[in-house]
Amino acid sequence: MALPQQQLLTQVARMFPDALFYAPTQARLVALTIDDVPTPGDRNDASTRLILAALDRYNRTAKHPVQATFFVITDHLNPGSTILQEILASGHEIANHGTTDTTPAILQPAQFARHFQEAHDRITDLIQQPLRWYRPGRGLYNRAMVDHIRLTPGYESLVALASMVPFDTLRPLSTPNLNTWYLARFIFPGAIFVMHGGSMERCVQTAQALPTLLNLIDRQGFRVVTLSQLYDSLSPSPPPDSSVLDSPISGRSAPESPTAETPAEPPPPHPHPPLEPPNRPPA
Repeated sequence: MALPQQQLLTQVARMFPDALFYAPTQARLVALTIDDVPTPGDRNDASTRLILAALDRYNRTAKHPVQATFFVITDHLNPGSTILQEILASGHEIANHGTTDTTPAILQPAQFARHFQEAHDRITDLIQQPLRWYRPGRGLYNRAMVDHIRLTPGYESLVALASMVPFDTLRPLSTPNLNTWYLARFIFPGAIFVMHGGSMERCVQTAQALPTLLNLIDRQGFRVVTLSQLYDSLSPSPPPDSSVLDSPISGRSAPESPTAETPAEPPPPHPHPPLEPPNRPPA
């Protein structure tokens, strides 16, 4: 039987069919996403490497290695940094979180187009790989944003949101123990977790929370995968199996006014790797 959190999420999702809050699956998979990386001004990227190191330590003894999706803010990138390449080399996925830590839903369409495209161009130039996902700051989006994303080849037609509203950016509330307890309330098939980098303090808390959280997820019989791996597991052909989940990372969502970060059941993914955006208009 579905958790109350999952039942509520399903109802909310139906109101916002252009966003991906979770994957409608019975497979015991959850996606881990890390927002706001890297940390601006951290020339050695030591803070972001704390998160990578926590994942690496866990994976050394894990039966099923964890893979995560890192949403990158390009103005946070430091000159000469190789952190994106290190994230990929560790088996994780890179995604687009815009140029700045802002609320893009309040931008004019031309401003959003620059915010999105400049980040896309810089990330793809650095990693030489296509991108599939865009997550808007504050979890808010509008129709113009959806239209632009859908016209960008490679991106999925759904705005990447999550199954929970993160509060690890709120200093009075955020502690590793509390973050772990809160995230553990949302362990269900197809869930999408959000944790944060973007500052030394947040990276430390995320790195400290990850081992306990990942062990809790594992003990409940779930695997932790990238957002793309979770979404691709919905594809009816071929069916999901370990070869799909362990393969390298193989990109397209909203009402007229800004909407909150919290899903309708998304359509099955298009054949991958994706090359063209769908032609259907936004719902």
